[in-house]
Amino acid sequence: MKFILLIFLCVIFGFAHGVSYTVNDGKAIIISANFTQNTPVAYGKIDIYEGDSAIALLHGQTDSYGKFAFLPPKSGIYRIELTAFSDHGEHKSEFSVTVNDDFSVEKYDELAYVKYQGVLSVIGVLFGIFGILVLVKHRKFKKLDKVNIS
Repeated sequence: MKFILLIFLCVIFGFAHGVSYTVNDGKAIIISANFTQNTPVAYGKIDIYEGDSAIALLHGQTDSYGKFAFLPPKSGIYRIELTAFSDHGEHKSEFSVTVNDDFSVEKYDELAYVKYQGVLSVIGVLFGIFGILVLVKHRKFKKLDKVNIS
């Protein structure tokens, strides 16, 4: 039982929050920043750099919903630095967005776990089902063993 509790605590701390983001385009490039799916990065600091430039093209802040929109001056690669503040410190995330000639988003750097989230979810469910089956079988075996000893 202690082992299961230890594994459970490790899993909880393994999924501590960071900053996740999505990038969409419409009439502007729209960045949505969140700590978790339901907790937006309200009033987080955003710095946008053009290419490898060390001087920021734009400084800004997300709104209360964790959204930020900007109009790129030309096509190219833009590096975005997002700094989110919480009650236990700041969280940083840096990613790049490639903008086409028609000012739509060609691609952006997705977080690694977002790419594999579906596969990892299925693996987790399978491990959970297997664990429950082993637990049930083990308990039945213990009950049969007690009956045979008596």
